[in-house]
Amino acid sequence: MANQPNIVVATDNLGKLKEFKLLLPSFNIISQSSMGIVPEEELGKTFFENSLHKARVANSSSGMVSLGDDSGLIVPVLNNLPGLRSARYAHARATDKENRQHLKNELEKNGFDQAKAYFVCVLALVKIPADPFPLIATGTLEGIVKTTMRGANGFGYDPMFYPKDSNFSLGEIDANEKALLSHRGEAIQILKRKIERFDFQWDSVENR
Repeated sequence: MANQPNIVVATDNLGKLKEFKLLLPSFNIISQSSMGIVPEEELGKTFFENSLHKARVANSSSGMVSLGDDSGLIVPVLNNLPGLRSARYAHARATDKENRQHLKNELEKNGFDQAKAYFVCVLALVKIPADPFPLIATGTLEGIVKTTMRGANGFGYDPMFYPKDSNFSLGEIDANEKALLSHRGEAIQILKRKIERFDFQWDSVENR
C-alpha cells in the first residue's frame, strides 16, 4: 500500500471501517484507534457538524488527511430519532442488538410494526486542521424499518431496515450489493468525484 494515498478514518466502528476499505480500494484506510487517537465527545446538532469535528480531531492528532463520518437512522414518526443518537439510542454504551431492541420497543409502543425511515451519511475530508475547504459529501437511503429483523450481515440497524422496493433487509443483502445502494456508498461516490474535480494533492499534504 506504499503507493496508495493514506486516509485516517475518524471512527472506531469496525463495520464502517470494513465498508470504507471495500468502497475505497485505491486508498490506504487507517483507523484512528491504530494511531492512538481518542475521539472527542460529539456535541454538534447536525450530522455535518459532528462529521467535520471528527475529521478535524483526527487530522490534528495524525497530521494526515482525515475523513469524518457521522451517520444515523431517521424515523420521522419517532420525532426523527434515533438520529444523532443512533449509536447510543438505548443508552450511552449500547450494543447494536440493544439499539435494535430499543427501536423495536419504541415502534411497538407507538403502535407501529413498520415505519418509513432513511439512513443518512455525511462525510468530511480535511487536509489540515484549519482547512478552509473541507470536501463534504452526503448520502441517503430511503426505506422502511420493521419490528421483524432478518439477516446477520451488516451492522447497526441493518437487520430491521428494508430499502425502498426491496423485500430483503440490509442484514440479508451481500456486502458488495449493499455498498452499491447504501447511504455510505452514495456519499463515498460523491466524495471521490469531488476529490477528482478539485485535484486533491495528496503528496503536498503529507509532506507539509
